[in-house]
Amino acid sequence: MKTFIMSLATIAILSTSMQSCASTGSVATKITVESGEIPPDMKSEDFTLIGVLKERGSYDKYVEKAFADYTGKYVLATENEIKEKYSDVDKYRYIMDYERATGSVMVVGSSKSQTVPGKRYFILDRKTNKEYNRKTWSSFYYKEMQAYLKAINEVKK
Repeated sequence: MKTFIMSLATIAILSTSMQSCASTGSVATKITVESGEIPPDMKSEDFTLIGVLKERGSYDKYVEKAFADYTGKYVLATENEIKEKYSDVDKYRYIMDYERATGSVMVVGSSKSQTVPGKRYFILDRKTNKEYNRKTWSSFYYKEMQAYLKAINEVKK
């Protein structure tokens, strides 16, 4: 039981540290064109960003919530809808999606390690087929989406 409690404490500490206890705004200031995380053409181009829905109610709810504060044009769509309905890469050039990421941490007070899952978000430029990946990943995916969208809003100003 003691090992289990220590494991939970370690995961909580790691998860918090991955987010760096930083506000969404301070994280967003580090996400820039210069850092390679935002496509340069987003500065000057009029575009509609596609947010990918995964057809999982709990995740999709947070995608909808994160995009609600985004001031640019956007659509939320499943992968099938992107292929069928939003295939025009001139109009729907950019997609925001994620890839799974994991990290391993040592459990405090033991020689065991725990795997911590997370998501690394990226913007796909469909014209060039280039991905602009976040430098970090997090298990706080809603906060990650908020920060990324806030950074894109700042680039467009």
